[in-house]
Amino acid sequence: KCRLQSIAENFGAIAAHHRDSPLQDTGFSFVRCSIRGTGNILLGRAWGAYSRIIYSSCNMDDIIKPEGWSEWNHPDRRKTAVFGEYNCHGKGADRIQRVPWSKALSYGEAKPYLDINFINGNQWLRL
Repeated sequence: KCRLQSIAENFGAIAAHHRDSPLQDTGFSFVRCSIRGTGNILLGRAWGAYSRIIYSSCNMDDIIKPEGWSEWNHPDRRKTAVFGEYNCHGKGADRIQRVPWSKALSYGEAKPYLDINFINGNQWLRL
């Protein structure tokens, strides 16, 4: 389990990911996290053209901005960034006002990001 605690006074973003190519196997995957704190924050913003940020089974407090995500003033990134949510709950998890280019993921789409295989954790983590 993880806990993400925002200390933002006004606004901010939990994550800003950068990828230059869809072939790069990087990204941020937040699994079973509790998101709490202060401010009015985004789940993520596209720092690079192929940003990838996934939230799975997270409990999101009402500090999450309704739109959820930002292309960081680069509209072309709407077509290439991968911003997804799977099985999240809480007041901040309502996807009704999310930006249309983010995704509500199915289990099959989220599965590659749900365990340590995404980060090759079996190669370097001691469990």
